[in-house]
Amino acid sequence: MTQILIAFPAGSMSEKIRLLLLHAGFTDTQIVSGGGEALRNMREQNIGILICPVRMKDMDYTEILPNLPAFWRVLLMDSAKNIASRREDDVMAVELPAKGAAILDTVAMILGELEYAFRREKKKEKAKPKKRSPEEQKMIDDAKALIMDRNHLTEEEAFRYIQKTSMDTGRSMVETAEMILTFQEM
Repeated sequence: MTQILIAFPAGSMSEKIRLLLLHAGFTDTQIVSGGGEALRNMREQNIGILICPVRMKDMDYTEILPNLPAFWRVLLMDSAKNIASRREDDVMAVELPAKGAAILDTVAMILGELEYAFRREKKKEKAKPKKRSPEEQKMIDDAKALIMDRNHLTEEEAFRYIQKTSMDTGRSMVETAEMILTFQEM
């Protein structure tokens, strides 16, 4: 789920941006009072954008950057002068006054990049091998030692044998090692 937080000082700017985003289909859009509230809300969502000026009610946007969660970005919306003098690297900005299309296009582009990066990261996490317990690792090591001794293979060759057998049979390496050790006892 993605969220868009809007943190402009008191006035109608926040509400105008929120209504623009809502009409464009960005439904999880919320107005926050400042940077502190924005940081608290960021912890509740995986992906999002903070739309703010250079200076919010309670802090400068640069104070948020070190605490920004991994899949969150800041979109600065301020005068050309403020943006030019204060924009940090890798922070997108839209100069005010801005056309609605420029704001919507920028928000869509940032969210698209964030959602892609988030999915890619989750896919990487799933692909990581699970940590084995000491007992499971010992079982694999024992099977490897048995194969090395019985079939005169190196440790690497024995490991590859267990790994290939595991893949060929659709079993985990632990199950394959257990099978090898069970056959030895027969």
